[in-house]
Amino acid sequence: MRSPQRVQYSGLVVALSGFGITRLFVAETARVDAAVPFLLAGVLPLVAGLALTVYGVALAIGPFSEEYVDTIARWHVLGVGGMVVVFAVTAADQFVRSGGVGFLYQAPLLVGNVLLGGAVGGTLTGVRSGRMVRQRQEIRRSANRALLVNRLLKHEVLNAITIIDGHADLLDETSGGRSESLGAIRRAVTRIKSTIGEIGTIARDGRATRRLDFEEVVRREIDGIEAPSDVDVELSVLTEDAAIDADDRLALVVRELLENAVGHGGTDVSVELGGSPHTVRLSIADDGPGLPEGQRSLLEDGAFPEYDDPATGFGNQIARLFVVQFGGTIRVREGREATPAGDDGGTGGDTGAGTGTEITVLLPRSERRGVSVETVGLSVRNLTQAIVGGLLGGLAMGAFVQLTTGLLPVIGSLYGLQNPLIGWITHLFHSAVFGLLFAAIATEPRMDRFARGPLRSGLLGLGWGTVLWFVAAGIVMPAWLSLVGIPAAIPNFSPTGFVGHALWGTVLGVTYRELGTLDVVERL
Repeated sequence: MRSPQRVQYSGLVVALSGFGITRLFVAETARVDAAVPFLLAGVLPLVAGLALTVYGVALAIGPFSEEYVDTIARWHVLGVGGMVVVFAVTAADQFVRSGGVGFLYQAPLLVGNVLLGGAVGGTLTGVRSGRMVRQRQEIRRSANRALLVNRLLKHEVLNAITIIDGHADLLDETSGGRSESLGAIRRAVTRIKSTIGEIGTIARDGRATRRLDFEEVVRREIDGIEAPSDVDVELSVLTEDAAIDADDRLALVVRELLENAVGHGGTDVSVELGGSPHTVRLSIADDGPGLPEGQRSLLEDGAFPEYDDPATGFGNQIARLFVVQFGGTIRVREGREATPAGDDGGTGGDTGAGTGTEITVLLPRSERRGVSVETVGLSVRNLTQAIVGGLLGGLAMGAFVQLTTGLLPVIGSLYGLQNPLIGWITHLFHSAVFGLLFAAIATEPRMDRFARGPLRSGLLGLGWGTVLWFVAAGIVMPAWLSLVGIPAAIPNFSPTGFVGHALWGTVLGVTYRELGTLDVVERL
């Protein structure tokens, strides 16, 4: 089974909204009448709008959690919508007073800049709100941890003590059955010791994470599991590198999920360990009767049960608690949802009868706070590498095109202004966006394996630049120019354009890979 890879569509809402406001309002109405007014009223809003668009793309393909991106998108839409309401109220008032709404036509740049201000202000508010959401989630996890400790103490320890008391009384009252009672006492004592150890592990604050070999942890827990004689546990390792940043409580997650599968999941338990460039995946599948709905909600959404249910145990609560703390997620597939063995590399139980459960844990290789592992595989570092690489490639390409043809200002015509400054700004904007898309391609497992070194990464960038020369520059750009009233041949496959895009892609690819080796980027 492959790791889920998805785009955060709420991020695209921010990107498309910012681009639409910038292109249709700000750039369309900016005029080069005087240097200072043009700089203040035209260039700065243009840069802000295009930067907002790049940020939206980064949200869409970056490692941010769905809730975080949704929060930013909602505030972004509210910011734009608030400005639209202000203009609507103003227009209605002017219409009542004079029978027209001339200010909308007389000051279109003002309208565009106010809308852009609402978009930027809403987005910044969303960023702040998203951080507060993460803080509330951390508080919720702390509360769940305290609740779990209380429940473990209440049920496991008290129940074990009751057993000890009962059998101790039995030993005093009868001369028979002493060996059986002593065995029960010893088991209860062992249970108390084990529970107290788990409580200490759960209750303490997380130690500093270190690099752990997830495969070693999984093998050790499988070897130590006390499985019934009729239960077969099989392990498949599909990755050469299973190292992640975690602490010793990672073993507790694996142990609890294994014990649940072995104890309640039937006779065949399959464990699979896989990975991608930025995540490690553990899947545990069985052919048992499936999970109760409450336990599925607990694992996937963190919905701790309101009341205790000792029949289901506390293993899933423990697993959920620490998987989220390590920055990971859990997904459950049951019955016909589960992937049969051999299908796309996944493992699962016998789904023919609609039974079986597959629990998949996704953990990031590197510790990141407030991010999601269920993205296209990009990290914050990758986003930085892509933007910087794209801009450097854009500078190299722009210098080449300007020196050889002098046509760089034509790019500004895409936004209504054939001006060298606007040409450079929009060209670098395109370079950053297409650099982000390159990063999304480069983190796909097969591409990542191919482009291990700077030379191969440069070749991958060269290929990406060639694709853009053929599609974006050869077809889309001349079609766009024709739509804005500038004659252009369609298609337009110029040799100079090819060399420029090849230069851009090569610089992007090499820079992207080399930046990934720098400590300063690693700390971003």
